[in-house]
Amino acid sequence: MIEDRERYVYLGRQPILDQNKRVIAYELLYRTSYEDFAKIENSRSATSRVIVNVFNNIGIQNIAGNKKVFINISNEVIESNILELIKPENIVLEILEDTVVLPDISDKLKSLKRKGFMIALDDYLPDQDNTKLLYFADFVKIDLINTPDHMIKETVHMIKKDYPNIKVLAEKVEDYNQFQKALKLQFDLFQGFFFAKPVIITHKRFDPFETTLLEVLKELNKDNPDLKKVEEIMKKDVKICFNLLKFVNSAFFSFRKEIDTITHAISMIGINQLKMWILLMLYAEAKCAVTDNPLLDVALVRARMMEILGKKISNNREFPEMAYLTGMLSLIDALLGVNKEEILKDIKLNKKIKEALIEEKNELGLLLKTAEAIETSAYEQLKILCRKLKLSLKDVLHAEGEGIKYAEKVKEMMFTNLSC
Repeated sequence: MIEDRERYVYLGRQPILDQNKRVIAYELLYRTSYEDFAKIENSRSATSRVIVNVFNNIGIQNIAGNKKVFINISNEVIESNILELIKPENIVLEILEDTVVLPDISDKLKSLKRKGFMIALDDYLPDQDNTKLLYFADFVKIDLINTPDHMIKETVHMIKKDYPNIKVLAEKVEDYNQFQKALKLQFDLFQGFFFAKPVIITHKRFDPFETTLLEVLKELNKDNPDLKKVEEIMKKDVKICFNLLKFVNSAFFSFRKEIDTITHAISMIGINQLKMWILLMLYAEAKCAVTDNPLLDVALVRARMMEILGKKISNNREFPEMAYLTGMLSLIDALLGVNKEEILKDIKLNKKIKEALIEEKNELGLLLKTAEAIETSAYEQLKILCRKLKLSLKDVLHAEGEGIKYAEKVKEMMFTNLSC
């Protein structure tokens, strides 16, 4: 077990959003693979392993693209030379709330700022020590759950008035109502799980683009899909045709010769890849800013994670693809603003996929619950799910990491090839 701790590091990430619910940064979350993996025994060791793995082994581009990255650091880390190992571009050093502001800490922070690092204050509450740190801060994070309402309002007002260059970030924004409350309090940035739990507006009117994509998806999910009919539906929308041709001709596929007709494109990528592309287009169209859509982030990580774990728990060759599709469809209600039953009733899906999406039943449902548990750091529930699925925590954490890398790769490809 000790060897496992030394050899591996597992990283999660949580998006940080702006007022338009676009992802502008990620906080990297350190995780270990042993039983009590929420516990961090040594902050310097944890930060060291995050830095080495992110910057030397995994690559920051694979974790966060070109977005800012928040990394937690303690007194011990600030005083050490660990941060000399990394370039400061897009790195936000998150100073923990229990940091003691001694003179040498202040000197170190000045030096880090001069080198180009940005500074965030975590769980900020005004006191004599913390106020000194405002001089260095680019971001201040306030915990919405554990901070009294009157103190939140007073703190935001004080920072906006006295430190106008600091961005104020609301932490633990758990639902849409909290997001609205934080907006009214004039927070600039938001972190939490609210984007995966928006208010669902029933019977939303779909626009023509969404309607066409859903028509294609319905046809592709029939027992014997008619590809000629698929082509006819797609030809109703020039933008869909253009984006499909760009996608199929991209480096993502590396076909030897260019594909210049919709019929050729469909035949080359196949039905399963076309289904995935349709779902990606729905997510992309939701904001037409594909790299900034938090729902797409979550859906891609879930899909790839569930696909990888699906290979471990089933010998059925089709099961991993079913798991992937379940992950991609798991946020379709939030994406389109209509409840899942309403959307899925007209799409012919495998019974197990529908049961997993609507009732979280069967093995696909357990995989979906597993993905949700790791997203919300519900560690006790995650242990129970691992036992049921006969998976190790290491399996789940590895799959999450692969999902994060996959999501960044797909978004980069889509950003290059998507025409809004």
